Amino acid sequence: MTQQTPQDQQTPQDPQGSQGRRAGGRRRADRRGNRREVGRRENRPSDGFPTPPKVGRPDGLARSAKDAPENVRDGVRAWYIVAAVQTLTAVLQMVMSLQDSRSVMAQVRTQMDTLSLPDGVTEQTLVNGTIITSLLVNLIAVAVCTYLTSRVARGGIRSRTFLTVGSIYLALMALLQVFTSPPDTGSTPMVLLIGAGTIVSGVIAVVGLWLVTRPDNADWFGLPDKAEIEAYAEKVAKRNEELDKERAEKKAEKERRKKDR
Repeated sequence: MTQQTPQDQQTPQDPQGSQGRRAGGRRRADRRGNRREVGRRENRPSDGFPTPPKVGRPDGLARSAKDAPENVRDGVRAWYIVAAVQTLTAVLQMVMSLQDSRSVMAQVRTQMDTLSLPDGVTEQTLVNGTIITSLLVNLIAVAVCTYLTSRVARGGIRSRTFLTVGSIYLALMALLQVFTSPPDTGSTPMVLLIGAGTIVSGVIAVVGLWLVTRPDNADWFGLPDKAEIEAYAEKVAKRNEELDKERAEKKAEKERRKKDR
């Protein structure tokens, strides 16, 4: 009869023992996690500043734009027109580049000075690919802006912020178009159409921006009103005064202790 060692007596097949060890490990891990979380909460400074007013619709985006203010609907229509004009301008730019690709050819040659063309690939192939890629990038940008415009119609404040930046960009491009000389390549009618499209896009984008950002539209986008902003500013100013007073008292107490020494 063989004598069992202590290791033999601890049967690894015991499911209750293994489950107990796993449960104990989970409890210890939970306790460590709770201690870390408590430590983080204790180390987190409590400055006592008020919570700023919430921005955005409390019930999320509206189902449709039929209940939107008239200014919002008109501004959204203006941005849709900008998207259509930008699409037409991108197509005209592609057609003009394909008809007279000297400027694109110069760009491709500059980029390929230090590289050799693969077998079976010509400069004209690279030029055509560059032109088509530029068109696709412009169309993707227009599609994204169209989607964001639809969200603005439903009260999307973040989408409105993005399109505000885009409208300012188009306005700057239109301003540059007015004061810059036309390119040397391309047919005159195409150049005039593309320039006119750039200017029209910038002007209509600014009009849409002005309509969408009217103060009367604040409720539709879930923006805090003037009273809430003023109340928040007063609370912040009051809290700053309290902190300044606390700092002054601590400084005076520190100086007093130094004198007592």
